[in-house]
Amino acid sequence: MRRVSFVFLTSALVVLAFFAGAALSPILVGKVEIGYRITPLRVQVLTDRDYYHSLIEDLERANETILVAMYSMIYDPDDPEDWANDVIRELVEARERGVDVTVILEYRTYWGYMDDNLEAYEYLTSHGVTVYLDEDAETDHMKLVIIDGYIVYVGSHNWSESALYYNRETSVRIVSEEVAEEFESYFWTIIS
Repeated sequence: MRRVSFVFLTSALVVLAFFAGAALSPILVGKVEIGYRITPLRVQVLTDRDYYHSLIEDLERANETILVAMYSMIYDPDDPEDWANDVIRELVEARERGVDVTVILEYRTYWGYMDDNLEAYEYLTSHGVTVYLDEDAETDHMKLVIIDGYIVYVGSHNWSESALYYNRETSVRIVSEEVAEEFESYFWTIIS
């Protein structure tokens, strides 16, 4: 039930933000929700290859934290032109400059195992990045990135060559501490 309501809230926020340029944030007194306030935020729609260029730039500028929950992350070290490799390697570079990087990769799904994610898992962990393989049978189909507690990427882009370079994909980049906080809270429930 919590996941369903989170998904509904997230969807509503994205739609509202897209059309109004603001999000409704609940006002809580103790544990009682008494209303909403309008919180400014910026939303950028990213289609197809635009996602890669925007994400790489934000990852390069990250100073404190990068959180990634990704359904499919395909690392192919034998392909020097694979954009997914660039994004995955940028996580290592961020960690090497002192950024706290945590990744959750889908592994066990309702239909089997995502062995294609293991190459990325091995590469990242061998370079000191904290990576969790989600082995819960409930599939986490997320494509979520949270940078420095205020930049959020969410949408359809997996981190694979096909998704970043060839496919028709849509995602949004949201700049909002409040929205990032909601996603970050949800992120940690996956591995708790």
